[in-house]
Amino acid sequence: SSTRNVRIERMWVEVGTQFCILWRAFFTRLERRHGLDPSKHEHLWLLHLLFLDDINMDCRNFQREWNKHPVSGVGHNMTPNDMRFLSNIQQGYLPATDLNDVDPSVLSRCYGVDGPARRRGPGQTGAGHYDGGFESSATGNETDLETSDPETSDPETRVANEQQRHVRHPPIPVPDSTSPFSEETQELFFNCLQEVRTRGIVPQHHGVSSSEWFDGSYGDFETINFGRGGRQEELELPFSVWWPRAVEWAQGLELMTALLIEQEE
Repeated sequence: SSTRNVRIERMWVEVGTQFCILWRAFFTRLERRHGLDPSKHEHLWLLHLLFLDDINMDCRNFQREWNKHPVSGVGHNMTPNDMRFLSNIQQGYLPATDLNDVDPSVLSRCYGVDGPARRRGPGQTGAGHYDGGFESSATGNETDLETSDPETSDPETRVANEQQRHVRHPPIPVPDSTSPFSEETQELFFNCLQEVRTRGIVPQHHGVSSSEWFDGSYGDFETINFGRGGRQEELELPFSVWWPRAVEWAQGLELMTALLIEQEE
C-alpha cells in the first residue's frame, strides 16, 4: 500500500486512526439513531455549529502529540519539535506569512527589485525618459511614456495566473453549510438553544432519552464500514463523552426543525 511508503500518507493514517475515526463513528450513530440526514444542508450547518470547535480541539491535541514523537531515518530519532528548535538556532527564525509556500522564483519575479514590466512609446529605449507624460515640443501632442501593464501590475493576480497551470482538476463542489435561518430567526435559535442547554432538557423521540434505549442501555459501541469489501469494525464511544454530544445534536435538531417550519409559514 502506498500509505506505507509516503510519510505524509502515513501521517494521514495516524490522523484517521487516532481521532478522526471516532468522529466518523459518532456521525454514523447520529445518522443511524438520532435523525441526521447528510443530504440536507441545514443538518450539515448544524453539525458545523455544534461540533467543529471540538473537532479542531482534537486536531490540535493530535498535533501536539505528533510533534513529540521521534522520527526515524532522516529525522535521526529527533521529534518535529526538536528539528524545529534546531533549525531556528542554525538558520534563524522565519516569520510566518502567506507567501512562505510560494516558490522563491515566483516571488523574485513578482516582488523583485526590477519593478513591474513597462510599455515604451514608439522610438523610446528606456534611457533618459521620465515616468509619466509630457508635452512634445515638436508635435504638441501628449506622449505616453513607460506605463505599467494593468494585467501584470498586481502581484497577487500575476501569481494566481502563473500557478493556474498547476491546477489539473475542476473545482470540487463543497456542500452548502450556510445558515438556513434569516438573521432574526438565527438569533432566536441561538438564544433558545442556550436556554435549552441551561435547563438540561433531553428531547424525546430522538433516541437520546433513557426511555427510548433498548434494554435501558444507551450503548458504548458503534460499528462502521471500511472500504468496498464490506469490512466492519466496532469502536468504543464512551458514554460520558459521546452521549452528551448526542444530546446537543438532538436539542439543536428539534429546535432547528421547529423554527424552520415557523419560518416557512
